[in-house]
Amino acid sequence: MAKKSTRDAAARAEARRRARLAAQGRLDDEEAGDETDARPAPGPARGNFLKLIFPPAAPLANKPDPLLGFTYAGRWRPVVANLWLIMRNPIAGLGMGVVWAVAWAATTAYTGSTIGTVSSLVSFGSLVAAGVIGWQRPWLYGLTAAIFGYLIYAAYVTIGLSGELATSDLSGTLAQYLLINGTLQAFIGAAAGFYGGYLRRRFADPTLRQQQQARRKR
Repeated sequence: MAKKSTRDAAARAEARRRARLAAQGRLDDEEAGDETDARPAPGPARGNFLKLIFPPAAPLANKPDPLLGFTYAGRWRPVVANLWLIMRNPIAGLGMGVVWAVAWAATTAYTGSTIGTVSSLVSFGSLVAAGVIGWQRPWLYGLTAAIFGYLIYAAYVTIGLSGELATSDLSGTLAQYLLINGTLQAFIGAAAGFYGGYLRRRFADPTLRQQQQARRKR
């Protein structure tokens, strides 16, 4: 019984000594290491906000190199490569651009109505579809669809207002409006195309399909 009391007293004294040293910052390396080891290990770092919105998606399987067959090696290779890719998949860029132009014209003509709302959704959906179809470089096809479609829309607006433009000073205002709005649509097209490509990779990911099948079996 006396031995147990002695051990308890020694343990309490050691605890008080270590507390005083810790308060004074005088714990030696071994003791500090013991204190550190006693602390719980930090949990895994949380993903940032973008990773929460866009979980990692694997590249598309069984797809060849997008630039396979492209042989130009000059100083303008990036520009020429983009033009080459656009012509390799004209439906993604040019075809979706035509769809966007028609839908956007209906959006502006029927603003505030059900037709205008549906047309607005179709216009944005066509840019996303450009990225889905254009797996080679999704953002490029979304950008191409937006630019090509907006050129068609700008020509449509200019022809429709040709009579008024001839008898007024609206040409400068119209040109400014078309330039600003066209630049905005180009950025939206690139972002929507990127998102479409991401969706295609995400839903083609075998890991995601396995998780969905597991949920259905529950």
